Amino acid sequence: MLAIGLLLPLPSQAQSPAKGDEAVQTFSHWRLFVEGSGASKTCFILGEPTQTAPKNVKRGAIFLTITHRPGQGVHNEVAISNGYPFSAESNPFAQVGGTEFAFFTGVQARNGADSWAWLRDLNNQTELVTAMQRGKTLVFKGTSSRGTLTTDTYSLSGVTAATRALDAACPAS
Repeated sequence: MLAIGLLLPLPSQAQSPAKGDEAVQTFSHWRLFVEGSGASKTCFILGEPTQTAPKNVKRGAIFLTITHRPGQGVHNEVAISNGYPFSAESNPFAQVGGTEFAFFTGVQARNGADSWAWLRDLNNQTELVTAMQRGKTLVFKGTSSRGTLTTDTYSLSGVTAATRALDAACPAS
């Protein structure tokens, strides 16, 4: 798994809109962002949870991204910023319908992105995106470094249109 972690973006490369960035398009609960050009062009869609639990936990930004970086051969990279550092023992996962997708964290990869998680099996990225396009909600669960289990529910309304726009903005090379 460490080898996979080395292929993932460093904290400075993890996709999140910079302060002042505006979405190129909005699709219900999902927004499309496009940055750079040529080989350095990056496109991603971003969704925020419609429900979080527990309510009394202080957290930073919580969102899910699907990213394309055609110049680097990256397509459908699914990542989650959970708003807190994960526990090293956390086994986060996303569930869409009856299917679960295991994630690993920046803490486990030791890449410095302690509040981020990525799909454990990179070969399942397209499967997860397809499940999201067919589903109604995605539920993500993870455990913080303080031992708090959190559950975030994302609406998938608009994700199909958003992924089509993502594919058009940053087609695979």
